[in-house]
Amino acid sequence: MNQIAVCIGDTFIYWSSVIIFLGIAACFALTYALYTSHGGRGSALWLLLPLALFFSVVLARLIHWYCHDEQYAGFMSAMLDYSQGDYFLHGAIFGTMLAGLLVKKLGFTQNLGRLFDCLAPGAALCIAFIRLSALFNTSCRSKIVVNTPLLQHLPLASGIPTANGGTEYRFATFFIQFLVMLVLFWILMRFFFRRRRYPMKNDYPRDGHVALMFLVYYDAVEVVLDSTRYDSSYLPFNGFISLTQILCAVIILVVFIVYSVRSVKANGRHGYHWVMWVGFFLTVAGTGVFEYLVQRFGNMYLICYSAMSVILFLMAFIVNRMYRTVCADLYERA
Repeated sequence: MNQIAVCIGDTFIYWSSVIIFLGIAACFALTYALYTSHGGRGSALWLLLPLALFFSVVLARLIHWYCHDEQYAGFMSAMLDYSQGDYFLHGAIFGTMLAGLLVKKLGFTQNLGRLFDCLAPGAALCIAFIRLSALFNTSCRSKIVVNTPLLQHLPLASGIPTANGGTEYRFATFFIQFLVMLVLFWILMRFFFRRRRYPMKNDYPRDGHVALMFLVYYDAVEVVLDSTRYDSSYLPFNGFISLTQILCAVIILVVFIVYSVRSVKANGRHGYHWVMWVGFFLTVAGTGVFEYLVQRFGNMYLICYSAMSVILFLMAFIVNRMYRTVCADLYERA
């Protein structure tokens, strides 16, 4: 049940909504500060905000309806009645990208990479707030039941009301992601200010790398945590790997390919390229193996999710290393 923050007559404002609003506000304020202090126009962000909200809500809702059409009376109900149902978070990411492209098309920014770089830390912070809001409703639907009394509290478990009036403790998927996204926010802020020290080889643009690293890190986290949920979104013809996991894998692969192509063009083909290519393939295979095992043997979740976390950390590390080979002041002595 949603916890009410303010009640005015027949109007209810819920705590989860307040927290999500604060997350959006924090994201906008941080992005505005970073972008305008690095030569951007504030008007670009004032245009980006309503466009991003509109496209994000529409796409997030549309994708969720496609994967969970049984939860809605029909397409029009899903797109017009927002009092029920849910959202697909990657739809918000795609919606924001689409809004950014439109802002550039309208001439409010000449450097879309820099705009997205300034947005990336705020996006991580906003997602952290969105996941924190789950503490004030029952949307944190993890499939892992925590029966050990010593562990039945945050940050590992949260209480969920049951149909018979009791409380069941489940793995606090969203709260864990809230903590992880705070760490990612710190990493991206550090990366944002340090990346300008790195000129790129072959005159590749310096901007856009913070945003790409955000996609890699966030998607690596999401692959594991989405697997712990029992309400994951699946394509109608595929019930094994969720749509979230598919999109995360594709996005990470695309970023890795982009940096691989740039690195080979800038440096020529070297042994370390083969090491990273093979390593990346092994991390993909390892992730698939442990995802299969956790679905086949549910009691192995602790081992499987721990192994997946380590493997996906290595995957993100490999992508980051490939990016570093494109930086002009690194690997020059090799």
